[in-house]
Amino acid sequence: MATKTVNLDALIPRDDFVGDADAAGGSPRQTIGISDLDDKGFFQNSLRKPDFQRETTHWSPDKVVDLVRAFLDGDLIPAVILWERGEEVFVIDGAHRLSALIAWIRDDYGDGSASNASFGSGLTDEQQKIAERTRKKIKKEIGTYAEFRGLLGQNVADKQKARRLSAIGKRAVLIQWVTAASTEAAEASFFKINQAAQPIDPVERRILQSRNSPNAIASRCIVRGGKGHKYWSSFDDDTQKGIEVLGAEVHDILYKPPYKEPTTTPDQPVAGQGYNALPFVYNLVSLCNGIKIPTSLANKKLESPLPPDMDGSLTLEHLKKVRKRLGMVTTNDPGSFGFHPLIYYYANSGTFLANAFLASLEFSTKIDQTGKRDEFTQIRKRFEKYLFKNKVFVSLTISRLGSGSRSLQRIADLYWNILEGMVAGKSDNELFQSFIVQDEFVHLKQAEIPSPNFDAKPSQSGAKKQTKSAAFIKAVMENPTRCHICGAAVHSNSITFDHVVGKAAGGDNHSENLKPTHPYCNSGFKTAHPEWVAP
Repeated sequence: MATKTVNLDALIPRDDFVGDADAAGGSPRQTIGISDLDDKGFFQNSLRKPDFQRETTHWSPDKVVDLVRAFLDGDLIPAVILWERGEEVFVIDGAHRLSALIAWIRDDYGDGSASNASFGSGLTDEQQKIAERTRKKIKKEIGTYAEFRGLLGQNVADKQKARRLSAIGKRAVLIQWVTAASTEAAEASFFKINQAAQPIDPVERRILQSRNSPNAIASRCIVRGGKGHKYWSSFDDDTQKGIEVLGAEVHDILYKPPYKEPTTTPDQPVAGQGYNALPFVYNLVSLCNGIKIPTSLANKKLESPLPPDMDGSLTLEHLKKVRKRLGMVTTNDPGSFGFHPLIYYYANSGTFLANAFLASLEFSTKIDQTGKRDEFTQIRKRFEKYLFKNKVFVSLTISRLGSGSRSLQRIADLYWNILEGMVAGKSDNELFQSFIVQDEFVHLKQAEIPSPNFDAKPSQSGAKKQTKSAAFIKAVMENPTRCHICGAAVHSNSITFDHVVGKAAGGDNHSENLKPTHPYCNSGFKTAHPEWVAP
């Protein structure tokens, strides 16, 4: 699991980068001090981030604390790079540095007044936990800004604290100014500077450079549950509302109930942790809308972006297609298979596997398009037992082919081969032997070779989160809540109840006559196969 990071995105407002670049008068200032960043500071009120700039969510609590400490102790902090446009000053490079100082001043590490105003109900449990962790670390290792303000005019016995108190009014961050005469030149400077200093993730770079395209707007809306900065604000009010409602619905489908680590419940969200999930969601939106996903996420060559969405209609269409595809693998939609995430989307360690999720969308679509829904339902219990037992197949495929579209499609092909083999009556061993003689799946032979650390001694300092997750997942999936019709595991996000004795035959609504089922099993399969008995 990636390092948990602090959400500082609301502390410097975003603004449209398009506009006339007025010439600046006089001599530009060369430094930014703490008083400039106070919420009542004149300079703070003019600070903006370009609307295309990546979110300020990439620093860990340790890095935020280190920046504040470095500022107070006079350590080297690289200059921030700014560009002036009329009354506004855009941060071209250094948004994390400035935001960390603003967070310290305002005591807002992603859960304060500015963050609440921006994210509202989109402020996640994970974001709040990380904010509180950062706050406690600041208080313990440095002290809060409010605490230092309270020491003004007093005789401070602690020498280090006294030095830092004095430094607050003296220290400053250096400024370098971009002299670009147009927004286009300033934007080019942004990408050149950011690629040279700390390369932007290739997927994120695609989003930034096609920020007005419908797939980019839809992705940002989903990630924030329709909250936060409105990248869709240029559309009319009804369209904005529609985008926000759909974005919130898709977000909830993906990320509710909240993710827990270690895994201590079978009701994990279908898409893992929603915090900082923009690259995954962008690929999800692209897949659902027939947009090519790079074969490798390390591929720095960008495909031509979609044209800008001028009125929001394309963004709405993209969101609707995502919602429809998700309705086939999760939700209580009548045709939903209701795949259980601990079988399909998580490794044994509790780690979410993004490409396994995307592969399930391709797999389910093929089942639907080839008319094999009922065949799959009839062998589903065995299929998922085999899949759960051999999760290593997915890990080996991703390890061999990477995290791009190649492994995604290969995982979907693997699922399809398992389905066809089981329908043909092959045993588990025959399935495996048929895989390892195919060029596409020969790498699965490694599943027979024990991991180098399979007999390693357990940690003496306590079990790791992954170990705890693995123990729980193994135990809970031995006897999960099962579908009354197909016998496979049921997840809380996709559960309906079947009347064992139908109402037409005199059945009632007492609990003894209601059994949990998958939506499709209840609404489709049962009607076509009334004589079917769960294996």
